[in-house]
Amino acid sequence: MGQLPVPQLHRGMAYGDLDNDGRIDAIVTVKDGPPEILMNRSPEKNHWLLVKLIGTRSNRDGLGARLKATLPGGRALYNHATTSTGLRASSDPRVHFGLGAAERVDKLKIWWPSGTRQVLENVQTDRILPVQEPAE
Repeated sequence: MGQLPVPQLHRGMAYGDLDNDGRIDAIVTVKDGPPEILMNRSPEKNHWLLVKLIGTRSNRDGLGARLKATLPGGRALYNHATTSTGLRASSDPRVHFGLGAAERVDKLKIWWPSGTRQVLENVQTDRILPVQEPAE
């Protein structure tokens, strides 16, 4: 991420992958000014997965869902779907996993707000993965 150009009074921050490259970017709100967009230009050397939840029984973005990504070797990563970040800011509802050297996710478990549980296996990395909540 870049540096803020001028010292200013900032109120909130939202984050997400604005250019869909697997790196998290940020937007910072400025008091009495336009928002500042900070694009993450770090080198691409690690793997990632961005999960776009599509709720059918739960809310349409799957907000509140809990996710567990199990990598080869058994390492587990946890995240959840939320947009809450700060004053006058709302983040990307997609769920990001930074996977380091892992070239796949062995298992992706999703606990939807409706109570439905879902498991995906052998998930490819370095992509946006749409996942629709099962009907039952």
